[in-house]
Amino acid sequence: MWTTAFTRSTDLAPETLWQVLRDVDGWVAWNDGIEKIALDGPLAVGATFEMVPPGEDPVRSTVVELVENRLLTDLTELGDLAVRVAHRLDPLPGGGTAVTFEVQVNGPAAGAIGEEVGTAISADFPDVIAALVAAAQARWAAGV
Repeated sequence: MWTTAFTRSTDLAPETLWQVLRDVDGWVAWNDGIEKIALDGPLAVGATFEMVPPGEDPVRSTVVELVENRLLTDLTELGDLAVRVAHRLDPLPGGGTAVTFEVQVNGPAAGAIGEEVGTAISADFPDVIAALVAAAQARWAAGV
């Protein structure tokens, strides 16, 4: 298994960030690593979505963990690799939220190419987290 995580703190409440994160179809508006995305049905454990990274083939992912206002984890199976991406919103003492995106790469090929694949997937996590926070701030400022 290969894993890495990136965390950024913000003054925003988890519930404010969750409103942006739970809108999977809307990820394209703030995540430059997504050219197109479509959730099949309502957001729930077992729901699937198809995502097209810029210049790449579509990938299908399944929501495997979902905790309102706290956690959305998806699983993408790529041949001999299983890639789990957890999006966590952890309340901070005194207010605010620690936003963490974590990727885990498992499967028979993880020893050979897990780090390469995981690094490619997670390379933009700091920018994506910053964009999520900015989108949530804009939504909060607009009173939406």
